[in-house]
Amino acid sequence: MDNTFFHLLTYFVIYSFLGWVLESIVRTICERKLINTGFLIGPFCPIYGFGAIIMLLFLSEFENNVILLFLISLIALTLWEYIVGVFLEKLFKTKYWDYSDHKFNYKGRICLTNSLAWGVLGVLFIRYIHPFIVKILEYVDFKYISIAATIIALILLIDAIISTVKIKNIQSTLQKIEALNEQIKEKLLEITEKEKISANDNIQNLVYKLKERRNKILKRLYRRTYRLKKAFPAIDTKEFTEILNKKIEFKHKKVEKEKKGE
Repeated sequence: MDNTFFHLLTYFVIYSFLGWVLESIVRTICERKLINTGFLIGPFCPIYGFGAIIMLLFLSEFENNVILLFLISLIALTLWEYIVGVFLEKLFKTKYWDYSDHKFNYKGRICLTNSLAWGVLGVLFIRYIHPFIVKILEYVDFKYISIAATIIALILLIDAIISTVKIKNIQSTLQKIEALNEQIKEKLLEITEKEKISANDNIQNLVYKLKERRNKILKRLYRRTYRLKKAFPAIDTKEFTEILNKKIEFKHKKVEKEKKGE
């Protein structure tokens, strides 16, 4: 296979990681708390990796013309951000970012502030960042770099598939939790004073196991949802709200039971 492909794959992996680092640092500073940005489980933001490839393929020839490089970077990366925003909205039925409160925004998907930042980043990337990365890579045998990049890219792909499936399955997981709640209610109704003590004990044990299973599912779902909500505050779906509220309700009930000594 042509080395050009492996070079681009290597750059995609590197800049997906560096993009995640950049965004996490900026968000952490702005919000004054540690933020793990990104859609994936791992420390990668593919939107930056693809953005870097776009710049390398189409902007390198403008390296010596700073003004033109700035303008084309601004246009190309703003368009890329818009396309990704539309794609995510169509796929997951929600916005992953929303610039509606920014001046000079378009449908909340892009805004002038970000566009200017993309222009500056394009100039810095083509003239300084990428040449620096290329020099560093020259110290390592490219054969090993391409192998490492391929492995990481495959892991990233698996991560993307798993993350997408988990989010798409949020509704079915909520239905599973509701089904467990119904089973718990049915079993609790079976417990009466007329029942034998041993029978009651068996039902209570079953109820305990059902609750334990429900709580484990809810905790896993909550952790995933909470992380995404922190990374993308603009997410506002009925499912996300329901999950976060269920966790709050669950915590409240737990505190009440501890107070009662149950």
